[in-house]
Amino acid sequence: MFYPFVIFFLILPIIEIWALIKLGSYFGFFGTLTLIIGTAVIGIYIAKQQGLGIIFSLQSKLAQGRQALPEIVEGIALLLGALFFIIPGAITDLFGIVLIIPNLRRYLLKLAVNKIIDELRKREKRH
Repeated sequence: MFYPFVIFFLILPIIEIWALIKLGSYFGFFGTLTLIIGTAVIGIYIAKQQGLGIIFSLQSKLAQGRQALPEIVEGIALLLGALFFIIPGAITDLFGIVLIIPNLRRYLLKLAVNKIIDELRKREKRH
């Protein structure tokens, strides 16, 4: 569990700096700055709109007494996507984009849940 944090906090900033330098060489300082700020503003706006939709769906299911776990998990993923937009950089913006596209987010969440279930089954068989 330690390694993902090492990658996120040590390696990702180095890659981000490299990507920003490359973007700066193509678009110039102000073009790169506009791109980074623009994607952050647009991404956060979209995440906010989708988040409200998830909240309404969550409230509706809870009022009906139905299970709302998918909405909770999707809301957490959307929140993470918005967080990636707040962090300046091109790579984190790409992560944010992936997490705010609804079908792609649901597909990745399905893969992650299936992976977790498979790991839990493997551990159960060992004991």
